[in-house]
Amino acid sequence: MTIAIAEKSPAKRGAVAKRPPRHSAARPKQLFRGLVDSPLIQMARDVSRGLPAQMVDDAADYLQVPKSEIMAITEVKAASLSRWTREGHMLPLGESDRLARVARVVRVARQVLGSEEEAVQWLNTPVPALGNVKPLSLLTSDASSRIVEDTLARAAAGVYA
Repeated sequence: MTIAIAEKSPAKRGAVAKRPPRHSAARPKQLFRGLVDSPLIQMARDVSRGLPAQMVDDAADYLQVPKSEIMAITEVKAASLSRWTREGHMLPLGESDRLARVARVVRVARQVLGSEEEAVQWLNTPVPALGNVKPLSLLTSDASSRIVEDTLARAAAGVYA
């Protein structure tokens, strides 16, 4: 998935780049699914350029959770997301990185569990090996995301998860 953006102007330090119009017509879930399916090197490039703000909505649709849950994981404020989406802006680096972390874990879950549906169900169901919490709720930090990925790796190896 390649996401082209307008370059940030050096004079406007911290300015948020606008996303190209081609993303505005994407079907629900397609932007996030594209991120999940993209090679890690491309995901890293896309994160550094900023992900489309609309991808927060797409991630919520894909994961079958309220948008507020994705906003909490990515630390996106409602007013900011509304403005960025309305104005066609990209997410800033930190928010883009946190959303990509969710996509990375979804990819691992899908590989281990065999399907998108199973991965989404597992991410939304309390897991005993994770203290009976939903794996999705642990994606708020890199450290806790690694715990979720480790649990999936143990499950793939046949160890209780």
